[in-house]
Amino acid sequence: MSGHVISHRSFAARAGAVVALMAFSLAPSAAVGVSGGLSGRLSGRLSEDPSRDSDSGAMHHSEWALNALQAKKAWKISKGAGVTVAVIGTGVDAAHPDLRGRVLAGKDFGDGPSGTGTRDEGLANEQATHAAGIIVGTGRNYRGNGLLGLAPKARVLPLGVYEGEKPLADATAKAIRHAVSRGAGVIDVAVSFKKPTAALRSAVGYAVAQNAVVVAGAGDNGKDGNRPTYPAAYPGVVSVVATDKKGAVWTDSHHGGAVTLAAPGVSILTTAPNSDYWTGEGTAYAAPWVAAGAALVRSEHPHWTAGQVVQKLIDTADRKGSAGRDPRYGFGLIAPARALADRAAPPASTDPPGSARTPAKPDHQHSAARSEEGSALVAIGAVAAALAVLAAIAVFLISRRKPPSDNSDTHH
Repeated sequence: MSGHVISHRSFAARAGAVVALMAFSLAPSAAVGVSGGLSGRLSGRLSEDPSRDSDSGAMHHSEWALNALQAKKAWKISKGAGVTVAVIGTGVDAAHPDLRGRVLAGKDFGDGPSGTGTRDEGLANEQATHAAGIIVGTGRNYRGNGLLGLAPKARVLPLGVYEGEKPLADATAKAIRHAVSRGAGVIDVAVSFKKPTAALRSAVGYAVAQNAVVVAGAGDNGKDGNRPTYPAAYPGVVSVVATDKKGAVWTDSHHGGAVTLAAPGVSILTTAPNSDYWTGEGTAYAAPWVAAGAALVRSEHPHWTAGQVVQKLIDTADRKGSAGRDPRYGFGLIAPARALADRAAPPASTDPPGSARTPAKPDHQHSAARSEEGSALVAIGAVAAALAVLAAIAVFLISRRKPPSDNSDTHH
Protein backbone atom coordinates (compact mmCIF):
# COMPACT_ATOMS: atom_id res chain seq x y z
CA MET A 1 0.00 0.00 0.00
CA SER A 2 1.19 3.47 -0.81
CA GLY A 3 0.10 6.50 1.13
CA HIS A 4 -0.23 10.21 0.58
CA VAL A 5 0.77 12.74 3.20
CA ILE A 6 -0.56 16.25 2.85
CA SER A 7 2.26 18.62 3.75
CA HIS A 8 3.03 22.34 3.68
CA ARG A 9 2.36 23.64 0.22
CA SER A 10 4.54 25.91 -1.87
CA PHE A 11 3.19 28.87 -3.80
CA ALA A 12 3.01 26.73 -6.93
CA ALA A 13 0.97 24.12 -5.13
CA ARG A 14 -1.42 26.74 -3.83
CA ALA A 15 -1.75 28.15 -7.34
CA GLY A 16 -2.57 24.66 -8.52
CA ALA A 17 -5.27 24.44 -5.88
CA VAL A 18 -6.77 27.70 -7.12
CA VAL A 19 -6.80 26.41 -10.69
CA ALA A 20 -8.45 23.20 -9.50
CA LEU A 21 -11.07 25.19 -7.60
CA MET A 22 -11.84 27.28 -10.71
CA ALA A 23 -12.12 24.17 -12.84
CA PHE A 24 -14.42 22.47 -10.30
CA SER A 25 -16.59 25.55 -9.87
CA LEU A 26 -16.87 26.78 -13.47
CA ALA A 27 -16.28 23.92 -15.87
CA PRO A 28 -19.42 22.03 -16.98
CA SER A 29 -18.97 18.40 -15.97
CA ALA A 30 -19.67 15.47 -18.22
CA ALA A 31 -21.22 12.32 -16.84
CA VAL A 32 -18.74 9.74 -15.74
CA GLY A 33 -17.07 8.49 -18.85
CA VAL A 34 -16.20 7.05 -15.96
CA SER A 35 -14.89 -11.61 0.54
CA GLY A 36 -15.33 -10.38 3.77
CA GLY A 37 -15.86 -6.85 4.84
CA LEU A 38 -15.83 -3.63 2.91
CA SER A 39 -14.38 -5.13 -0.22
CA GLY A 40 -11.83 -3.05 -1.99
CA ARG A 41 -8.14 -2.39 -2.36
CA LEU A 42 -6.77 0.49 -0.38
CA SER A 43 -3.98 2.66 -1.67
CA GLY A 44 -3.14 4.55 1.50
CA ARG A 45 -4.03 6.61 4.49
CA LEU A 46 -3.88 10.38 4.36
CA SER A 47 -2.25 11.60 7.54
CA GLU A 48 -3.78 15.04 8.00
CA ASP A 49 -2.71 18.07 9.99
CA PRO A 50 -5.38 20.79 9.99
CA SER A 51 -2.85 23.47 10.92
CA ARG A 52 -1.06 22.80 7.67
CA ASP A 53 -3.90 22.58 5.23
CA SER A 54 -6.88 24.53 6.51
CA ASP A 55 -6.83 27.00 3.63
CA SER A 56 -6.05 24.80 0.67
CA GLY A 57 -9.37 23.06 -0.01
CA ALA A 58 -7.34 20.02 -1.07
CA MET A 59 -9.98 17.52 0.05
CA HIS A 60 -12.61 18.84 -2.34
CA HIS A 61 -10.24 18.85 -5.29
CA SER A 62 -9.17 15.26 -4.68
CA GLU A 63 -12.76 13.98 -4.90
CA TRP A 64 -12.85 13.44 -8.63
CA ALA A 65 -16.05 11.41 -8.37
CA LEU A 66 -18.08 14.42 -7.17
CA ASN A 67 -17.14 16.31 -10.31
CA ALA A 68 -17.79 13.29 -12.53
CA LEU A 69 -21.23 12.79 -10.98
CA GLN A 70 -22.08 16.51 -11.35
CA ALA A 71 -22.67 16.78 -7.63
CA LYS A 72 -23.05 20.57 -7.59
CA LYS A 73 -25.78 20.34 -10.20
CA ALA A 74 -27.54 17.61 -8.22
CA TRP A 75 -27.29 19.61 -4.97
CA LYS A 76 -29.34 22.42 -6.50
CA ILE A 77 -32.27 19.98 -6.31
CA SER A 78 -31.51 17.59 -3.44
CA LYS A 79 -28.90 16.86 -0.78
CA GLY A 80 -30.66 13.85 0.71
CA ALA A 81 -32.42 15.57 3.61
CA GLY A 82 -34.82 13.37 5.53
CA VAL A 83 -33.39 10.07 4.27
CA THR A 84 -31.66 7.49 6.46
CA VAL A 85 -29.02 5.31 4.84
CA ALA A 86 -28.07 2.21 6.82
CA VAL A 87 -24.41 1.24 6.46
CA ILE A 88 -23.79 -2.37 7.43
CA GLY A 89 -20.21 -3.34 8.26
CA THR A 90 -17.67 -2.52 10.95
CA GLY A 91 -19.48 0.43 12.47
CA VAL A 92 -18.89 4.11 11.70
CA ASP A 93 -16.68 6.59 13.53
CA ALA A 94 -19.36 9.11 14.48
CA ALA A 95 -16.75 11.47 15.96
CA HIS A 96 -15.03 12.17 12.64
CA PRO A 97 -15.22 15.93 11.93
CA ASP A 98 -16.71 15.32 8.49
CA LEU A 99 -19.33 12.90 9.85
CA ARG A 100 -20.24 14.53 13.14
CA GLY A 101 -23.97 15.20 13.34
CA ARG A 102 -24.82 12.91 10.41
CA VAL A 103 -24.45 9.53 12.19
CA LEU A 104 -27.32 8.12 14.22
CA ALA A 105 -26.98 5.69 17.11
CA GLY A 106 -27.20 2.27 15.52
CA LYS A 107 -26.55 -1.22 16.83
CA ASP A 108 -23.81 -3.83 16.93
CA PHE A 109 -24.90 -7.35 16.00
CA GLY A 110 -21.39 -8.73 16.43
CA ASP A 111 -18.85 -7.83 19.09
CA GLY A 112 -18.59 -4.11 18.27
CA PRO A 113 -17.03 -1.99 21.03
CA SER A 114 -19.78 0.61 21.35
CA GLY A 115 -22.98 -1.41 21.09
CA THR A 116 -24.40 1.40 18.94
CA GLY A 117 -22.23 1.00 15.85
CA THR A 118 -20.73 4.46 16.36
CA ARG A 119 -17.14 3.31 16.67
CA ASP A 120 -15.10 1.70 13.96
CA GLU A 121 -12.23 -0.61 14.91
CA GLY A 122 -12.24 -2.68 11.76
CA LEU A 123 -9.18 -3.48 9.73
CA ALA A 124 -7.93 -0.58 7.63
CA ASN A 125 -9.40 -1.98 4.42
CA GLU A 126 -12.69 -3.05 5.98
CA GLN A 127 -14.01 0.08 7.62
CA ALA A 128 -17.60 1.20 7.09
CA THR A 129 -16.44 4.74 7.92
CA HIS A 130 -15.17 4.78 4.34
CA ALA A 131 -18.69 4.21 2.99
CA ALA A 132 -20.19 6.77 5.37
CA GLY A 133 -17.88 9.51 4.12
CA ILE A 134 -18.84 8.87 0.51
CA ILE A 135 -22.50 9.12 1.44
CA VAL A 136 -22.81 11.90 4.03
CA GLY A 137 -19.46 13.67 4.33
CA THR A 138 -20.17 17.27 5.33
CA GLY A 139 -16.87 18.90 4.39
CA ARG A 140 -16.75 20.72 7.74
CA ASN A 141 -13.25 19.67 8.67
CA TYR A 142 -10.36 22.09 8.08
CA ARG A 143 -12.63 25.15 8.26
CA GLY A 144 -15.01 23.86 5.64
CA ASN A 145 -12.38 22.27 3.41
CA GLY A 146 -13.00 18.70 4.52
CA LEU A 147 -14.46 15.77 2.64
CA LEU A 148 -17.88 15.93 1.02
CA GLY A 149 -20.26 13.06 0.41
CA LEU A 150 -22.82 12.94 -2.37
CA ALA A 151 -25.81 13.18 0.01
CA PRO A 152 -24.47 15.47 2.78
CA LYS A 153 -27.90 16.13 4.31
CA ALA A 154 -28.84 12.47 4.69
CA ARG A 155 -28.11 10.49 7.86
CA VAL A 156 -26.24 7.24 8.32
CA LEU A 157 -27.45 4.42 10.55
CA PRO A 158 -24.35 2.34 11.43
CA LEU A 159 -24.88 -1.37 12.02
CA GLY A 160 -21.95 -3.56 13.06
CA VAL A 161 -21.86 -7.21 11.98
CA TYR A 162 -18.28 -8.24 12.78
CA GLU A 163 -17.01 -10.77 15.28
CA GLY A 164 -13.29 -10.39 15.55
CA GLU A 165 -12.07 -9.59 12.07
CA LYS A 166 -14.81 -11.39 10.15
CA PRO A 167 -18.35 -10.36 9.18
CA LEU A 168 -21.15 -12.76 10.05
CA ALA A 169 -23.86 -13.61 7.54
CA ASP A 170 -26.53 -14.15 10.21
CA ALA A 171 -25.63 -10.86 11.88
CA THR A 172 -25.88 -9.14 8.49
CA ALA A 173 -29.34 -10.60 7.99
CA LYS A 174 -30.40 -9.27 11.40
CA ALA A 175 -28.89 -5.89 10.61
CA ILE A 176 -30.85 -5.62 7.36
CA ARG A 177 -34.10 -6.32 9.17
CA HIS A 178 -33.17 -3.86 11.91
CA ALA A 179 -32.45 -1.19 9.31
CA VAL A 180 -35.96 -1.60 7.96
CA SER A 181 -37.43 -1.33 11.46
CA ARG A 182 -35.52 1.94 11.95
CA GLY A 183 -36.94 3.44 8.78
CA ALA A 184 -33.88 3.28 6.56
CA GLY A 185 -34.92 4.11 3.01
CA VAL A 186 -31.60 2.94 1.63
CA ILE A 187 -29.34 0.12 2.87
CA ASP A 188 -25.69 -0.08 1.84
CA VAL A 189 -24.37 -3.54 2.67
CA ALA A 190 -20.62 -3.03 2.96
CA VAL A 191 -19.85 -6.71 3.54
CA SER A 192 -19.94 -9.67 1.17
CA PHE A 193 -19.99 -13.44 1.43
CA LYS A 194 -18.89 -16.16 -0.94
CA LYS A 195 -21.74 -18.50 -0.03
CA PRO A 196 -25.46 -17.74 0.04
CA THR A 197 -27.49 -18.29 3.19
CA ALA A 198 -31.21 -18.66 3.68
CA ALA A 199 -31.25 -16.02 6.42
CA LEU A 200 -29.50 -13.41 4.28
CA ARG A 201 -31.69 -14.05 1.27
CA SER A 202 -34.81 -13.83 3.41
CA ALA A 203 -33.66 -10.56 4.97
CA VAL A 204 -33.01 -9.01 1.55
CA GLY A 205 -36.44 -10.11 0.36
CA TYR A 206 -38.00 -8.62 3.47
CA ALA A 207 -36.24 -5.29 3.00
CA VAL A 208 -37.27 -5.06 -0.64
CA ALA A 209 -40.86 -5.91 0.25
CA GLN A 210 -40.77 -3.15 2.89
CA ASN A 211 -39.77 -0.56 0.27
CA ALA A 212 -36.07 -0.23 1.02
CA VAL A 213 -33.41 0.24 -1.65
CA VAL A 214 -30.70 -2.38 -0.98
CA VAL A 215 -27.27 -1.71 -2.50
CA ALA A 216 -24.08 -3.79 -2.46
CA GLY A 217 -20.77 -3.96 -4.28
CA ALA A 218 -20.81 -6.62 -7.00
CA GLY A 219 -17.52 -8.10 -5.78
CA ASP A 220 -13.80 -7.72 -6.49
CA ASN A 221 -13.16 -11.14 -8.02
CA GLY A 222 -13.43 -10.34 -11.71
CA LYS A 223 -9.96 -11.79 -12.31
CA ASP A 224 -10.25 -14.50 -9.67
CA GLY A 225 -13.03 -16.84 -10.71
CA ASN A 226 -15.72 -14.13 -11.03
CA ARG A 227 -18.06 -16.08 -8.77
CA PRO A 228 -21.19 -14.38 -7.42
CA THR A 229 -20.99 -12.80 -3.98
CA TYR A 230 -23.84 -12.20 -1.58
CA PRO A 231 -26.00 -10.25 -1.02
CA ALA A 232 -25.12 -8.57 -4.36
CA ALA A 233 -26.28 -11.58 -6.39
CA TYR A 234 -29.70 -11.79 -4.73
CA PRO A 235 -32.79 -10.55 -6.63
CA GLY A 236 -33.75 -7.05 -5.64
CA VAL A 237 -30.23 -5.92 -4.69
CA VAL A 238 -28.68 -3.11 -6.71
CA SER A 239 -25.34 -4.68 -7.59
CA VAL A 240 -22.65 -2.09 -8.34
CA VAL A 241 -19.34 -2.31 -10.21
CA ALA A 242 -16.47 0.15 -9.97
CA THR A 243 -15.19 2.48 -12.68
CA ASP A 244 -12.07 4.61 -12.95
CA LYS A 245 -11.61 8.28 -13.83
CA LYS A 246 -11.98 7.52 -17.53
CA GLY A 247 -15.21 5.62 -17.03
CA ALA A 248 -13.68 2.20 -17.68
CA VAL A 249 -14.80 -0.69 -15.49
CA TRP A 250 -12.18 -1.58 -12.86
CA THR A 251 -10.52 -4.77 -14.02
CA ASP A 252 -11.17 -6.65 -10.76
CA SER A 253 -14.90 -5.90 -10.73
CA HIS A 254 -17.23 -8.86 -10.84
CA HIS A 255 -19.14 -9.04 -14.11
CA GLY A 256 -22.22 -10.89 -15.27
CA GLY A 257 -25.97 -10.77 -15.53
CA ALA A 258 -26.60 -9.59 -11.95
CA VAL A 259 -24.76 -6.26 -12.36
CA THR A 260 -27.16 -3.32 -12.12
CA LEU A 261 -25.18 -0.08 -12.22
CA ALA A 262 -21.64 1.28 -12.30
CA ALA A 263 -20.14 4.09 -10.20
CA PRO A 264 -16.72 5.57 -9.37
CA GLY A 265 -14.62 3.09 -7.40
CA VAL A 266 -10.95 3.78 -8.12
CA SER A 267 -8.74 6.25 -6.23
CA ILE A 268 -11.66 7.21 -3.99
CA LEU A 269 -10.76 9.58 -1.17
CA THR A 270 -12.95 9.18 1.90
CA THR A 271 -13.10 9.31 5.69
CA ALA A 272 -11.36 6.91 8.05
CA PRO A 273 -11.49 6.48 11.85
CA ASN A 274 -9.65 8.84 14.19
CA SER A 275 -10.27 11.95 12.06
CA ASP A 276 -8.25 10.41 9.28
CA TYR A 277 -8.71 9.88 5.54
CA TRP A 278 -8.11 7.05 3.13
CA THR A 279 -7.99 6.40 -0.59
CA GLY A 280 -9.21 3.07 -1.90
CA GLU A 281 -10.58 1.12 -4.82
CA GLY A 282 -13.15 -1.62 -5.22
CA THR A 283 -16.83 -2.21 -5.73
CA ALA A 284 -17.51 -1.38 -2.07
CA TYR A 285 -16.25 2.13 -2.84
CA ALA A 286 -18.63 2.31 -5.79
CA ALA A 287 -21.77 1.07 -4.01
CA PRO A 288 -21.99 4.05 -1.59
CA TRP A 289 -22.23 6.47 -4.52
CA VAL A 290 -25.29 4.59 -5.73
CA ALA A 291 -26.72 4.46 -2.20
CA ALA A 292 -26.19 8.22 -1.93
CA GLY A 293 -27.77 8.76 -5.35
CA ALA A 294 -30.80 6.77 -4.22
CA ALA A 295 -30.95 8.95 -1.09
CA LEU A 296 -30.99 12.10 -3.24
CA VAL A 297 -33.90 10.77 -5.30
CA ARG A 298 -35.82 9.48 -2.27
CA SER A 299 -35.47 12.85 -0.60
CA GLU A 300 -36.83 14.66 -3.63
CA HIS A 301 -39.59 12.10 -4.27
CA PRO A 302 -40.57 10.70 -0.86
CA HIS A 303 -43.68 9.01 -2.21
CA TRP A 304 -41.90 6.97 -4.85
CA THR A 305 -41.40 3.28 -4.19
CA ALA A 306 -37.94 1.77 -3.94
CA GLY A 307 -38.53 0.21 -7.33
CA GLN A 308 -39.31 3.60 -8.87
CA VAL A 309 -36.19 5.11 -7.32
CA VAL A 310 -33.97 2.38 -8.73
CA GLN A 311 -35.71 2.50 -12.08
CA LYS A 312 -35.06 6.23 -12.30
CA LEU A 313 -31.36 5.64 -11.65
CA ILE A 314 -31.42 2.99 -14.38
CA ASP A 315 -33.36 5.13 -16.87
CA THR A 316 -31.00 8.07 -16.52
CA ALA A 317 -27.71 6.19 -16.30
CA ASP A 318 -24.98 6.90 -18.83
CA ARG A 319 -25.15 3.90 -21.14
CA LYS A 320 -21.95 1.98 -21.71
CA GLY A 321 -21.12 -1.23 -23.49
CA SER A 322 -23.84 -3.27 -25.18
CA ALA A 323 -27.45 -2.17 -25.42
CA GLY A 324 -29.73 -2.92 -22.50
CA ARG A 325 -27.98 -4.60 -19.60
CA ASP A 326 -24.27 -4.89 -20.30
CA PRO A 327 -22.44 -7.67 -18.40
CA ARG A 328 -19.77 -5.23 -17.18
CA TYR A 329 -21.59 -1.89 -16.81
CA GLY A 330 -25.07 -3.17 -16.05
CA PHE A 331 -27.50 -0.49 -17.16
CA GLY A 332 -24.75 2.14 -17.14
CA LEU A 333 -22.93 4.64 -14.96
CA ILE A 334 -25.04 6.40 -12.38
CA ALA A 335 -25.93 10.00 -13.22
CA PRO A 336 -27.67 11.45 -10.14
CA ALA A 337 -27.97 15.00 -11.48
CA ARG A 338 -29.80 13.69 -14.53
CA ALA A 339 -31.97 11.45 -12.37
CA LEU A 340 -33.07 14.46 -10.32
CA ALA A 341 -33.64 16.67 -13.35
CA ASP A 342 -35.93 14.08 -14.92
CA ARG A 343 -38.94 14.43 -12.63
CA ALA A 344 -41.29 12.03 -14.41
CA ALA A 345 -42.28 9.16 -12.13
CA PRO A 346 -41.36 5.74 -13.53
CA PRO A 347 -44.29 3.34 -13.80
CA ALA A 348 -44.84 1.21 -10.73
CA SER A 349 -43.76 -2.38 -11.11
CA THR A 350 -43.96 -5.58 -9.14
CA ASP A 351 -40.49 -6.61 -10.31
CA PRO A 352 -37.72 -6.44 -7.71
CA PRO A 353 -35.66 -3.22 -7.88
CA GLY A 354 -32.69 -3.60 -10.19
CA SER A 355 -34.16 -6.57 -12.05
CA ALA A 356 -33.40 -6.99 -15.75
CA ARG A 357 -35.91 -4.52 -17.09
CA THR A 358 -35.35 -2.59 -20.28
CA PRO A 359 -34.54 1.06 -19.58
CA ALA A 360 -37.63 3.18 -20.05
CA LYS A 361 -35.76 5.76 -22.11
CA PRO A 362 -33.91 4.86 -25.32
CA ASP A 363 -30.21 5.45 -25.44
CA HIS A 364 -30.47 8.10 -28.14
CA GLN A 365 -32.07 10.51 -25.66
CA HIS A 366 -29.01 10.29 -23.41
CA SER A 367 -26.81 10.72 -26.46
CA ALA A 368 -28.79 13.81 -27.39
CA ALA A 369 -28.36 15.19 -23.87
CA ARG A 370 -24.61 14.64 -24.03
CA SER A 371 -24.61 16.28 -27.47
CA GLU A 372 -26.37 19.33 -26.03
CA GLU A 373 -23.78 19.53 -23.25
CA GLY A 374 -21.03 19.33 -25.86
CA SER A 375 -22.68 22.05 -27.94
CA ALA A 376 -22.84 24.27 -24.88
CA LEU A 377 -19.12 23.81 -24.30
CA VAL A 378 -18.40 24.68 -27.95
CA ALA A 379 -20.56 27.79 -27.67
CA ILE A 380 -18.77 28.90 -24.51
CA GLY A 381 -15.43 28.38 -26.19
CA ALA A 382 -16.51 30.36 -29.24
CA VAL A 383 -17.69 33.27 -27.10
CA ALA A 384 -14.45 33.28 -25.12
CA ALA A 385 -12.43 33.28 -28.35
CA ALA A 386 -14.50 36.11 -29.78
CA LEU A 387 -14.01 38.20 -26.64
CA ALA A 388 -10.27 37.61 -26.81
CA VAL A 389 -10.19 38.80 -30.44
CA LEU A 390 -12.23 41.90 -29.61
CA ALA A 391 -9.92 42.69 -26.71
CA ALA A 392 -6.89 42.39 -28.96
CA ILE A 393 -8.48 44.70 -31.55
CA ALA A 394 -9.34 47.24 -28.87
CA VAL A 395 -5.77 47.26 -27.56
CA PHE A 396 -4.46 47.68 -31.08
CA LEU A 397 -6.76 50.63 -31.86
CA ILE A 398 -6.00 52.36 -28.57
CA SER A 399 -2.28 52.02 -29.14
CA ARG A 400 -2.68 53.49 -32.64
CA ARG A 401 -4.51 56.55 -31.28
CA LYS A 402 -2.14 57.17 -28.38
CA PRO A 403 -0.07 60.36 -28.97
CA PRO A 404 3.71 60.02 -28.89
CA SER A 405 5.49 61.01 -25.71
CA ASP A 406 8.02 63.87 -25.56
CA ASN A 407 11.02 61.55 -25.47
CA SER A 408 9.93 59.74 -28.61
CA ASP A 409 11.41 62.45 -30.92
CA THR A 410 14.47 61.54 -32.90
CA HIS A 411 17.44 63.87 -32.46
CA HIS A 412 20.15 64.16 -35.06
